Amino acid sequence: MRVNTIMIPYGQLACIHVTDTVESAIKIINEHGLLSLPVVDDQEFVGVLSKQFLFESYFEEGCSKQEFLEKKVREFMKSKIETIPSDLRIEEAAVMFITSKVRFIPITDEHNQLVGIVTQQAVFKQYQKMFGHKHNSMVIYSYDSRGALARVCETIAKAGGDIRNMLVMQTDVMHLVEIFLRVDAEDFDKVVKALEKQKFDVRDIRPAPQP
Repeated sequence: MRVNTIMIPYGQLACIHVTDTVESAIKIINEHGLLSLPVVDDQEFVGVLSKQFLFESYFEEGCSKQEFLEKKVREFMKSKIETIPSDLRIEEAAVMFITSKVRFIPITDEHNQLVGIVTQQAVFKQYQKMFGHKHNSMVIYSYDSRGALARVCETIAKAGGDIRNMLVMQTDVMHLVEIFLRVDAEDFDKVVKALEKQKFDVRDIRPAPQP
């Protein structure tokens, strides 16, 4: 899945313009209950303005409050901000959030026009859908051998199950992999027993909660 499926598009964004004053920028940030916002010149992405950085700068500037509020955004925005294309995979964006302290990542086109942003919350919600607690789920431990995953899928299908989500993770222990599965099935217990009959190590079995 690509970030353009979960991004907030430019037309729905609250943006700060490079010529705005600090006073108007703070007003925009406060109105939307955010800590930082993208800065644009027309629609060209030029940086990010952080509320925290503004406050820190105020105490360092040594000028009056009114003088500070009349300064332009361009003096305080951070311009060295990594952007991403709209077709970047969501998991790659997740890695960027893990390795940095940013709250959102700007999405730009080939002309550096801002087309939207992707937020930590949007990525988290997407993973929550994948691992959602309202569905049948299980974890299988298996040796990372050729055909093992195909056998898991075949066994589930023959038992009347339909795989909705799957995630395979290396454990770095004895060539084992951890396979997380979300499965739709009229008889989830039948699916689990079919896997166990095939000698799969099935753990963390969680049937969907009953309505």
